[in-house]
Amino acid sequence: MVDESKRNTLKVLGAGVVGLVVGLAGGYAIGASSKKGATKTVTVTKEVGGGAAAKPSGIPSKPLKIGFMYFMSGPFGTYGKMAGAALEIARDEINSRGGILGRKVELISKDEADRQHVIDNIVKMVQEEGAEILIGIDSSGDSLKLIKTIEEELRVPLIVTHAATPKLTECGKRKYIFRISMYEEPIDIAAAELVAKMYPDAKKVASIGPDYAYGWDSWTVFSSRLKELMPGVEFAEPIYVKLGTTDYTSYIDKMIAAKPDIVFSSLWGGDAATFFKQAASKGLFKNIKAYLNPMLGATDTLKAIGDENVPSGVDIWGSGRYWFNYPPHDVYSLNKSFVEKFKAKTGEYPPYVSGTSYTALYAVKNAIELAYAELGKWPSPEELIKYLEGLTVAGPMGPVYIRPEDHQGVYYVYWGKLAKGGPLGFPHPVLTDLEIFDFGKVVPPPFKTYVKCG
Repeated sequence: MVDESKRNTLKVLGAGVVGLVVGLAGGYAIGASSKKGATKTVTVTKEVGGGAAAKPSGIPSKPLKIGFMYFMSGPFGTYGKMAGAALEIARDEINSRGGILGRKVELISKDEADRQHVIDNIVKMVQEEGAEILIGIDSSGDSLKLIKTIEEELRVPLIVTHAATPKLTECGKRKYIFRISMYEEPIDIAAAELVAKMYPDAKKVASIGPDYAYGWDSWTVFSSRLKELMPGVEFAEPIYVKLGTTDYTSYIDKMIAAKPDIVFSSLWGGDAATFFKQAASKGLFKNIKAYLNPMLGATDTLKAIGDENVPSGVDIWGSGRYWFNYPPHDVYSLNKSFVEKFKAKTGEYPPYVSGTSYTALYAVKNAIELAYAELGKWPSPEELIKYLEGLTVAGPMGPVYIRPEDHQGVYYVYWGKLAKGGPLGFPHPVLTDLEIFDFGKVVPPPFKTYVKCG
């Protein structure tokens, strides 16, 4: 569970702190800020643009349009709907206080499930519909496809909240692209650390993942780090499958035949749930010590799995970019408040993409306000970038520090053990016995990655 030192830190953060200092978040951030002088503290002393406060001068009168893109339909459609709901909560909170410097926030969206028109739709939101800032992107492959369009054509900030490939931020400095969500590399490194700690006698590891950038990179990072920690471990040939696969029977048979001690899976969304239920039905979990999935900490996926499919006698571990019960609600009121609002709006516990999308909108707000405080005017995209770099923003997952070097958000990484939710008062399986990894331990320095760039 959460150790006492982290609980004490979180108590500080949960005690109504609005000004956030990077140093609270850990040793790495302190080092980075001291080198670059880039640490930014956002201290709000009064409501700007709300209540009786005067509207700042030089602020555009029209609403600030923010465009977001997620899978809004199909087998991964829940991701987009939950992310959109969280953005609406953040928008409503901000607008109820007068907007950003008096400027109301307006959301527009496109469906990433329209795979043939991802780039066209992003361009349309900016050039035809007036989006000044972009948020979202589920697919790692889509995020990589958008780099040239964002950096060379649109030149507006894109805050990525889900796509997780290290290549987006760690294989080259981007100017306009940021990622507020934890990328996959630290989570996969933490998975290897977990296996080495919990299952030091494991001899063989099998894997299955989606057949594109995220699946390939996730396995590369996990297996590379595990080999360093456990040089004698053997890896079965990795299995990659297309997104939307519905029958995993042959793949599960192949894994059972390989007789692994550990199974690592980077399947996500509906694919993760479908595989899990078929694996449980065919008895895969009866023959292994542990199953790890870095995307299992998604409440929509856990709901699709259901308590009835949670096996006994095997350790099932899951992680993600945010878990709704961490930081603990009794010491971090922002997470408690967000979960309550999300449940009231959707009837569901928030999945990780909701926590990261909510945080992205507040990062935009804080950076704009900080820029205005220093510049005395609404910032241009290039000016806004300078205030996003080195910013620390409070999100439901705790403080997120945006590294100025690579524009990557970093915060605590967790892994939790799967348990039936019913006995604990939840409507679906949940993660318990959380193992928390300081990002100073599992997050590589900027531009250091196990994956091959280029």
